[in-house]
Amino acid sequence: MTSIRILCASLLLATATTPALAHAKDSADERAIRQTLARYESALNAADTDTIVSLYTEQGVQMAPDAPAAVGREAVRAAYDGTFKAISLNLKFTVDEVKMLGKDRALLRSHSNGTLKVNGSGQPAGPAAFKELFILSKQKSGEWKFSHYSFSAAPASAGSKS
Repeated sequence: MTSIRILCASLLLATATTPALAHAKDSADERAIRQTLARYESALNAADTDTIVSLYTEQGVQMAPDAPAAVGREAVRAAYDGTFKAISLNLKFTVDEVKMLGKDRALLRSHSNGTLKVNGSGQPAGPAAFKELFILSKQKSGEWKFSHYSFSAAPASAGSKS
């Protein structure tokens, strides 16, 4: 009888701590994913193409509205270089959702608000708002990088209901 109690207690303890350990790992991964987005936000606002490209996987894909998909780091670089020649951004990103799609894949849904200035127009910066969807892949180094990114314009008051 004592053996059965010990076995039951052991099983209960093992199953009770497993979700906590999984949640702790997910929390660490989620923090790392959020840090990747924070690095992206800083680089985007600074028009820092090199840093942005380093946040993508080798075959990363950026899909901007009304443009062909940029596939691979060199195409992503060209897309951002073209963007920064045309406009300047000052955006603040807000994470709406992080969903783990396995141990090394995640979806991040966000929205951003701020300003956009058309370079060379002589016009002041105007309000800008976007909705974003990122798929991230965990690298062997443990770093999370964008494998896919798509965005679209959103109403200025978009928020998490977008």
